[in-house]
Amino acid sequence: MGKDRLLPIFALLILLIGSVSSIYVYATQTTTNTLLVNGQHYTMDQLFSLAKSRTLNESQYTGIALDDLMLKTGVSQPEQHKYTLRGSDGYEKTVTWENMKNGLLTKDSESIFSDLPKAFHVKNIVTIEVN
Repeated sequence: MGKDRLLPIFALLILLIGSVSSIYVYATQTTTNTLLVNGQHYTMDQLFSLAKSRTLNESQYTGIALDDLMLKTGVSQPEQHKYTLRGSDGYEKTVTWENMKNGLLTKDSESIFSDLPKAFHVKNIVTIEVN
């Protein structure tokens, strides 16, 4: 008799936990049309008007040069910093200036680096932090 009463309670508890975790993930994902670059908010159109366009030779990716973007947004002595790219889902990667010279930001807000593995392709970037 005890098992008959506990089983529906456990099932409801599992459903409740699943629902709450789904709501949490949905609520923590940031959806915005601006990027926070070096402490300043920019729209994608503003960023693409600031920096020069680049196409990676060995791929189909086209976007703006990340090194040029950092220079145009006012990063002084860029070779002395590291850069953290953070996606809307919280995924982030930190790269060096040498990596930034081989990277680009696509119109889809994705980072592409010709000298790094695909794990460094951060999608839906919302922040580029200068460390």
